[in-house]
Amino acid sequence: MAQASKGAALIGFVLAGPILFAIVSLLAMLFGAAAGWLGGLIFPQVFSRLTGAIFGEAIPAWQFGAMLGFVAGFLRASIPNRK
Repeated sequence: MAQASKGAALIGFVLAGPILFAIVSLLAMLFGAAAGWLGGLIFPQVFSRLTGAIFGEAIPAWQFGAMLGFVAGFLRASIPNRK
């Protein structure tokens, strides 16, 4: 009986882990898009010149923020917190 519950817990972890991982990354992307949109309202030239220098063309600030938020959320979820 104990062996079956350990197997079920492992399967649950294997299935729930990636789903939780994706949800955290998507939430970080949404917050990044909101922060980029707000930053684009306050500093439009800065975002235009920054994205032009990085990507070769200016992209909207909310897209830049969403990209950075997704990458940061992905890294935050994948790198263990060592204290």
